Amino acid sequence: MINSNIKLQVLPIPWMKQKLEYIYDTHILGNLYLMYNEMGFGDPNQIIPSIIHGTLEDYNICIDNIHPLYLYLPAEVNELTKKLIDTFKALYSNNVFIILGGYKEYYPTNNELNCIADLYMFYPSLVNKIHKSFLIDSTKSYEIFASLSDTQNIYVNPKYSCTISGPTLGYNLKNHSPNNITHLSFIKLLEECDYYNIMDYYLNGLSNTNNNFKFNY
Repeated sequence: MINSNIKLQVLPIPWMKQKLEYIYDTHILGNLYLMYNEMGFGDPNQIIPSIIHGTLEDYNICIDNIHPLYLYLPAEVNELTKKLIDTFKALYSNNVFIILGGYKEYYPTNNELNCIADLYMFYPSLVNKIHKSFLIDSTKSYEIFASLSDTQNIYVNPKYSCTISGPTLGYNLKNHSPNNITHLSFIKLLEECDYYNIMDYYLNGLSNTNNNFKFNY
């Protein structure tokens, strides 16, 4: 892999898949991974195909017409996430499905369709590259924060944890074997200047009425 200031991390989280199935009362086909950059969103010019391809190869993630990838990105697209969309589509073409997720609180006058339409107005080059978008409430965001804090010692920015909930919405409607599907949720970690919120986020997660999932499965 070529050296870069952006180092994309991939984290397999099968236990989070179980938790999501529990708190959303649903069944998720396939395997779930997180992708993040420990240094923040970073410079989009430093995202190159070899970084993405090499990172996925390191985790034996195969992407082809039998093994589709569902990539969940924040609806708040910036230059870096745009570059990720362009690069994933260039690498894997029709075998990757781009799904954008956001919280209803941030889009009170929008729905899922005009979120995509608005995005295409700002980034015309993304037209026809977005497969789906979704808007959900944020009631699970702090629970997800507490779960990742407890089990992985990472602090996801709750504003971006909606991408982790994406697989529960059942967009994997193609006729693929459940074992062949990969869900990859791109998240942003808390920046150091936001660490003073960690305890509040954590306690909010523990107080969620659905937070009785056992991690020692």
